[in-house]
Amino acid sequence: MIEQELSPVKVYDRDFHYMQLALDLAAQGLGRVAPNPSVGCVIVKDGVIVGQARSADGGRPHAETQALAQAGVRAAGADIYTTLEPCGHYGVTPPCVEALIKAKAGRVIIACHDPNQSQHHCMERLQAAGIIVTQGICEAEALVLNEGFFNVITKQRPLVTAKIATTLDGKIATSSGKSKWITGDSARRKVHEIRAVHDAILVGVGTVLADDPQLTVRLENYNNDPVRIIIDCDLKTPMTSQILQKGAADKTWFLCGSHVTEDRRDDFRNMGAKLVSLESRSGFFAPDVLLKELAKQGITRLFIEGGGVTLTGFLKAGLVDRLYWFRAPKLVGADGMNAIQPLGIYEIEEAIDLELEQRIMLDKDILEVWRLERQ
Repeated sequence: MIEQELSPVKVYDRDFHYMQLALDLAAQGLGRVAPNPSVGCVIVKDGVIVGQARSADGGRPHAETQALAQAGVRAAGADIYTTLEPCGHYGVTPPCVEALIKAKAGRVIIACHDPNQSQHHCMERLQAAGIIVTQGICEAEALVLNEGFFNVITKQRPLVTAKIATTLDGKIATSSGKSKWITGDSARRKVHEIRAVHDAILVGVGTVLADDPQLTVRLENYNNDPVRIIIDCDLKTPMTSQILQKGAADKTWFLCGSHVTEDRRDDFRNMGAKLVSLESRSGFFAPDVLLKELAKQGITRLFIEGGGVTLTGFLKAGLVDRLYWFRAPKLVGADGMNAIQPLGIYEIEEAIDLELEQRIMLDKDILEVWRLERQ
């Protein structure tokens, strides 16, 4: 990240506490604010929180303006914690930098720099107005939180998270194709929690044909399903599929080949689905081209749920950032269906390296969260 030079300022222990509160607020917006970042803001005056907010669904209003509205005149001289550098440009809304200056903030504590704001000199403008500015409090956590947003800026693709649910011997189904249910209730609930913090869920048409999934978030008091994205080069998905039924199709996208006829496209459009055309090769889309297109469409956090062919394609391309691997204490044997298809690896030096970030017990099942290391 490009950082702006700031004058040395004192950092207080309380800064980490209040910034963590702001990060917790921001985390609540993941999966709800794309293509914008999810930002948290906490305003503290004389040791009392007088305003706090996260980016609203869709990304606006911004966290800072909402928190300032709560604080009112109490924002004058206050410490204002924000997880991302405040915006400095006029867009859909006026710049948050100007709102902070107008409120006469005493200190503005920023977790991390926003590369989109480099040309607006936001922090210098705050300092010029007599506001003390501190940057870098909980920076590592803030960068991870909005990794998808930063990926779109720096890599022109979303953050890519993938999920596998297997037996202990790495199988996703028996030899007959039966897979319900490999993991237990707690593991399946965790999958819904992971879905909830992503902008979109991606599966191949094979998963749709085999399982007829809903691809929704089924959690109590949750009302914001991610976009469902189906890789379906030939538009083979049946019109009776659950993802095309009333109330579902309007958040379902199909990635299809340019060769598909207009009549077939109209079948899907008439159901309310969105079609995104891509050039295919031998019935497959290049993963990097696919991701670049999804970034253009506003997706910053993508969750790949299947199937094995789809996941393998992204792994071979080196385009998976994080892998959630659910393992159940079951064995089905060598004739079961493999979670990962051949990767074309012949030398051990070519193997994909992973770093374990977390291990969680979910009743009898184990969830391991792996970060894929870049070569």
